[in-house]
Amino acid sequence: MHGIVPILSLHDVSYRIDGKDILSNISIAIGRGEYVGIIGPNGGGKTTLLRLLLGLAAPSHGTVEVKVPKSKIGYVPQRSSSGEVTFPATVREVIASGIFDAKSMHDRDHRIHDAMKTTGIAHLAHRRIGTLSGGERQRAMIARALAGNPDVLFLDEPTSAIDPGSQEEFYAFLRKLHDEKRLTVVLVSHDTDAIAHQVERVFCLNRHLVCHGHPDDVMHKMEHYGH
Repeated sequence: MHGIVPILSLHDVSYRIDGKDILSNISIAIGRGEYVGIIGPNGGGKTTLLRLLLGLAAPSHGTVEVKVPKSKIGYVPQRSSSGEVTFPATVREVIASGIFDAKSMHDRDHRIHDAMKTTGIAHLAHRRIGTLSGGERQRAMIARALAGNPDVLFLDEPTSAIDPGSQEEFYAFLRKLHDEKRLTVVLVSHDTDAIAHQVERVFCLNRHLVCHGHPDDVMHKMEHYGH
């Protein structure tokens, strides 16, 4: 973490529901501009950790610090791209719904255009969101988040509705987005191998923080942990 300013952190955080520990004694810090992955098995607490960072849940113990205004946090929730095909909104309308602080109609239109251009879906502007492929819809939901001019982008299982053949292209798009916008990107997934090849730093959760660090080191540790 040398030279990195933490903007998201959990200090000795536990989260319990009905007497059951979902997360126990988690301490992590994420710096501005980092591209990090949160991995682990289904039920290991990944989405819960994300909800804590988003302020959608409060810890049973410990503290959560988020040094970013809520208006500067973009969030693409799990299964956001698997909507009904009859959903009537167009791609442009969906993206516009992510803007809450436009200074003018010109500013709003510019941000919609920029988000569509960044995600490569300008040609889909007037298509109904439900008629798109899973990958196209996921890009539209990311465009919606980007239109809010976030400093941090959270993505929960972003490839769940994308066919395997398109996932490599999608991850390349996320990497390009991070590099060009210098966003802090927090990518949550159970797809351990894919994430480890994409991000700069990994946190592995299974109710506890199993390990964290450079992807290569984490993968090595996980092999021993898994056996």
